[in-house]
Amino acid sequence: MNRKIDISIVIPAYNEKKRLPRFLSQVISYCKKQTEGYEIIVVDDGSKDETFKIANSYKEQFADLYVVRNKKNRGKGYAVKRGLFRAKGEICLFLDADGSVGPEEIHKNLHYILDEKYDIFVGSRVVKNKAQIRKTRWHRKLIGAVFNFCVQTFLFKDIKDTQCGFKIFRKVIVKPLFSRSHLRGFGFDIEILYLAHKMGYKVKEGPVSWRHVTGSKVNLLIDPVKMFINIFQVRNWHYRL
Repeated sequence: MNRKIDISIVIPAYNEKKRLPRFLSQVISYCKKQTEGYEIIVVDDGSKDETFKIANSYKEQFADLYVVRNKKNRGKGYAVKRGLFRAKGEICLFLDADGSVGPEEIHKNLHYILDEKYDIFVGSRVVKNKAQIRKTRWHRKLIGAVFNFCVQTFLFKDIKDTQCGFKIFRKVIVKPLFSRSHLRGFGFDIEILYLAHKMGYKVKEGPVSWRHVTGSKVNLLIDPVKMFINIFQVRNWHYRL
């Protein structure tokens, strides 16, 4: 008999053979301890290493683990969208494969969706509380601060950290929201949040613990430039929505 799926976790992964095993073990351990029914969807975004094989090897440990494979690298935004469209749970979320945000943050923040009736929860490294742990590099903080200033200037002002790799969605808004998005790379978050703002969805930003993990796929010279361009693309595409 198939178990009822309440919550779907999407993990986009590209060339993650080194970091994925440890994080996937953590996520599986977390899911097994919860009363809700969880599924895990790993989206291998055209990896050239053994990411797909490694992810599949964990199916024996967790029956509701599914691995989706893109034939070629399409970008994080595309991978997240594909995983969320595949999800069965009434609540859907994504976590980065590097494990910079741990699965324990899920349970801490589900109440915003379940009890306070928000449509989206946005994990934040900028919004703070006493329990939050944040370990990151100074240059990443600087780039993030400048980028977020531009987002708040040209797109919307109510989110202080658009790029943290942890966001939760009510399933009912996933297709209406993501079907309108175009960006496939790292800039997809700002497009989704801008669309949510324009479409009137209720969004909550809250603090999460975040740790720097070596091996980032973000090119700090090229990707920030692309993302700054994305700000104006998003405004142009959806300004009249």
